Amino acid sequence: MDGSSKDIANIIQKTLEPYIRPREEVTRIRQILAAHLNSCLQDGAAALALVNTSSPSLSPAAQGLHKDYLEALDANIKARKEFSSLSQRRPESTLESPNPSIDDGGLNRLQDLITTIRLRQKLDKLQAIAQGLNVLSQKPAASPRFLDSSEVFKDSRPLPEVPRNLITAITVNKANQTLQLRDLSNQLEKHVLQAKLLLKREEQLLKKVRSRSTASPEKISPNYKLEALNKTRVELINWIESELSKAGGEEDEGEIQNRHKQHGESISIQLDEQLASIKEKYAQYLEARKYLLQLVSQQPKPVVQSPAEEQKPLCQPTSPAPITYLLAPYVQQLLALSHEQKTLIAHKSHLYTIIGKQLKESNQVLNHLAEESHLMPAHPMPGGIRPPTLTSGAIGTSDISGPSNWVKPWVFAADSAKIATLEAVAEKIDEGQLALEGTMRTLGEIDEFLGTSANIGEQESPAEQARATGAEGSGAKDQPTGRHLGSKRNTIKVEKPATLKTVWDTLDGGLGLP
Repeated sequence: MDGSSKDIANIIQKTLEPYIRPREEVTRIRQILAAHLNSCLQDGAAALALVNTSSPSLSPAAQGLHKDYLEALDANIKARKEFSSLSQRRPESTLESPNPSIDDGGLNRLQDLITTIRLRQKLDKLQAIAQGLNVLSQKPAASPRFLDSSEVFKDSRPLPEVPRNLITAITVNKANQTLQLRDLSNQLEKHVLQAKLLLKREEQLLKKVRSRSTASPEKISPNYKLEALNKTRVELINWIESELSKAGGEEDEGEIQNRHKQHGESISIQLDEQLASIKEKYAQYLEARKYLLQLVSQQPKPVVQSPAEEQKPLCQPTSPAPITYLLAPYVQQLLALSHEQKTLIAHKSHLYTIIGKQLKESNQVLNHLAEESHLMPAHPMPGGIRPPTLTSGAIGTSDISGPSNWVKPWVFAADSAKIATLEAVAEKIDEGQLALEGTMRTLGEIDEFLGTSANIGEQESPAEQARATGAEGSGAKDQPTGRHLGSKRNTIKVEKPATLKTVWDTLDGGLGLP
């Protein structure tokens, strides 16, 4: 029953869906209709109908809707008149004492219907809430073990162990928390004073070095400069090796292997930290070196010293002159050369990209022409060799000779077509010469019968002159196929008849008598 009632409710709901609107949409529709009616009723005080209801006239000319309207109006007037007459005839007792039982029964039924509707709506809401709670109770989040960390992280990877250095640092920090602020401030002041003293000492040493250095960098020989560069390179390599050995020698090899086997990630983190510290130290070294080179490259200023200060260095042992100031001009030259090389490389790459684009466009045009050409398929390259194609705009130095390779098939096809044309022309000339010789032979036989070959035999015919000139011209030419055009190869000699005077001389006088 529940299933059938739900199906019936769904069917009713589907049928009533087109007619049921939300409250906001209903109010909006009502406002639109009211605005439309107000626009139609320009004067609200005017009556809806201005018909004289006392005496409506049904004219015979009325047709269609107008006639129906008049008939309905007449019936309405008659009904109103009957209602007014009956209301006047109705006794006053019926008007004063209406039947209250009927009205009370109708009101009670209406109230019962309203209460049942409200109760049904409340029941539907409660049923929906209960159904939602049942669904939520079936979810895994409803169980008390849903937020248990052991269950949540059951199948996940274990976290890496905390490095030993970090643990020791944390313990040291906890132990040092008992120190007071006054002790920390005293330590900070001591460090500041030490740094100031070291700075003053370095400044004094720098002044001494500048006072001792008499030679300028321009006057130094190349051998000393080369030696200085080699020494700095060796010192830098030794410093890097020492730092790397310190970083690698802090821990035993056995411990590193065990950590690599058990906790690879923690070791990689420690190595990254060590490499970062080495990089920071190296960057600090480079900054100090640059600053020192800048100081050395400056011109030394003469320092006026007192006699007491001049006598002090004499007592001290003489130290070798520093060689760091020798590197300044070479570093500047190397920087200039690096900038020039960088610009040249950029310009070269730019040129290569431009040339590559042009070659790619020309390759596309040639490929398009080759596809549309009738000459290339008829005369292909031997061995099916095809030119290389460019797939990107960038090229190398070896790809610059590409256009010559792309044009080779066209040149070969043109040469082969020319040779084929020349061969066809030569064959046609040979056929024409043979036909001309045949015609000359027939003409000679006709002349023999007619007896008019006396004058012909004395001089060459124009055809023989043309044949002779054609033989000379064709013998002088060398065709690409190695053939020599001419009539000498296929000429047929025509025997000239003896000179005859008259027609009767053609008869030899033999009458067949013994």
